[in-house]
Amino acid sequence: MKAGRMLNADPHSKKNANPERSDLLALPSKIPAHITQSSVVLGAVVDRVPTHSGHGVSTLTLTPTPTNTSSPSSLPSSSRRLLSYQPFYLSGAESRRKRLKEKSVGKWARPQDIQERNLDTADAWSAFKSISIGQNQVQVPQAVLPPSSGSGSEVKTEQDILMISDLEVHQFLEALDTANPAATKIGLLASSTPFITGKPVTMFFDGQLVQDGVLGVSLVKEAVCNVENRTSVEYPSMAPLGPAMQITRCRGNIILELDESNATRLLLDRLQATTLTKDKEYFLATGEPRDSDQDQDANIDMTQAKVYKITGGDPSKGNMAVDTVHDLKVGQWVQFIHHDQAQDHGHFDVATRDRNGLLRFTATDPNRTIEEQEQDGQYQEEPVHNVFGGSSENGFIVGQPHSEAWVCVVADSIAKHTL
Repeated sequence: MKAGRMLNADPHSKKNANPERSDLLALPSKIPAHITQSSVVLGAVVDRVPTHSGHGVSTLTLTPTPTNTSSPSSLPSSSRRLLSYQPFYLSGAESRRKRLKEKSVGKWARPQDIQERNLDTADAWSAFKSISIGQNQVQVPQAVLPPSSGSGSEVKTEQDILMISDLEVHQFLEALDTANPAATKIGLLASSTPFITGKPVTMFFDGQLVQDGVLGVSLVKEAVCNVENRTSVEYPSMAPLGPAMQITRCRGNIILELDESNATRLLLDRLQATTLTKDKEYFLATGEPRDSDQDQDANIDMTQAKVYKITGGDPSKGNMAVDTVHDLKVGQWVQFIHHDQAQDHGHFDVATRDRNGLLRFTATDPNRTIEEQEQDGQYQEEPVHNVFGGSSENGFIVGQPHSEAWVCVVADSIAKHTL
């Protein structure tokens, strides 16, 4: 049975890029020598890997177990047999995708149209369109489609799609949600490497260097009943700024009113009641409120929340721009939040590792990447087992079954997925 290997590599220090360029680019050819019968190697250069220091190479080896083989009794009850895996790579040109993140958010109408219209009129709203692009315009590879059920097979399966991408993955995720809504999607956006390798991002697939598109592996595993949610996102340094509210007027990624009040003015009023300043970054959590007593303020359930950065606002008109490529909706619950603790939770704590296989991806603060740290050449890094992942200043991908996959770029956030 052949094995596949996925790797994430940390470039040690981006400030000393040139001496390390050849080492990084040689990784795809060096890794297979350390495992037998390797069929494909894929991965990317990332900001950190889950080790004590954040430096090193994180690897995941996949070896399917035949369906007629029983799982060893020594494995935890939550372990799943890997029945099959299929690697895939889709270049930016092949996918026919649009540069959705870079060019579309908040830019529906021409500038002269916006200047000539009052945003409070129905005529102005008619000029705006959805920021979500048609889901069937993007090609998805055969490997990520739902597995075909074998005739007479009684084994129930579930599918995980593990991926690494450049910065333009949003439209691919929309198409993937449509083509395979039941699969779990998890992955990382590769770190930016223009000063390391001369490429926007540096990814590897089957011995080749690639600089755009999305690559990964589709895993089909034996399903296990009565297992809690295997995927979670945590925001350990975040705190709420006032109670949750409902959107009462919005279009695309622009909010005009929250609880029938000026959205931007609401945020400014809450800041004035604290010692916080307008220069700090603020975020919007979206999701369902937790159950609470009638006498208590509603708060978003952060264990199920999606968090986006607030990118701008106009107190006079009320419009507030949110950094998302998904349409906001009237009636949706939201809550202002901010960083109120030191943003160092993205570093891997060896003591928290699980004895089951764990995928761990984190979003790094772009101003606090590992390039700012010096590594002691005499330091001997001990291997870390049972965990695979990486950190990137460009964020990570997460999507629960039958839920919308999205990209989280909130610094210090953590995605975890148990294999």
